[in-house]
Amino acid sequence: MEKGNSVARINTLVREIILKHIGNSFIGLIVQGSAIKGGFIQGSSDIDYILYMDDSALNEAMRLPSELCIAIHKDLSLIEVWPFRYIQFSVLSPKTNKYLGPIRGTYQLLAGHLLVSEATNDQIYQDAVESLDKLIPAAAFDTHQLLDHGEDRIERCTRLMCTIVWPIAFQLLTVIHKDGTRIWGLKKQDSVTLLSSIPSVADEITSFYHSIQSYYPLEQSSEKALKVIKDGISFIYAAKQHWISLQS
Repeated sequence: MEKGNSVARINTLVREIILKHIGNSFIGLIVQGSAIKGGFIQGSSDIDYILYMDDSALNEAMRLPSELCIAIHKDLSLIEVWPFRYIQFSVLSPKTNKYLGPIRGTYQLLAGHLLVSEATNDQIYQDAVESLDKLIPAAAFDTHQLLDHGEDRIERCTRLMCTIVWPIAFQLLTVIHKDGTRIWGLKKQDSVTLLSSIPSVADEITSFYHSIQSYYPLEQSSEKALKVIKDGISFIYAAKQHWISLQS
């Protein structure tokens, strides 16, 4: 099945399920990321939704009630998500939202309306600066997870590394090019092409991307998984060092 058809099919089903279960406290539903931009990695990329809710729908822990989540999950579990890895949801309300608005060109509104306005270039740039300032390479990925073995442990570690590396790549490009809307609208492979022109990170991001392509979608080799993780760590250190050099 073509990717575009898969996305449309999954979006339609997810929208129907959410509207079925959520009442008057519903504000909006969006899908974002590579499902919209393209350039997803088969068997690795998730399909990422944000559900906007009124504060009144949340319990004392500012979460949706467990009964509601169980009911929604039962319906979501019937969806065939391939070629994506899984469906991922964030639930935000006026009180719990601490994030920028979605970035134009990287999301699709499926129902309702946005909780906050789209992020501006200035906001995207400042967020990238703050994220890179706070980045501690040695703490970005918990290497102790690699001491676990069995079931899907190494697969989970590899997937986690992907979720760490890609935002750092886009943040670094944002501070370099100062055009966050354009940068975050790029496909992953296009971001790799841009980073490949920067000598201090070129080898690391290229190796990471090639390792991902070698490992997914089959995930049959722990050696290939460890290569993804090793190359991801190398890129994180290189990205931080390049950020430091930009400030000197």
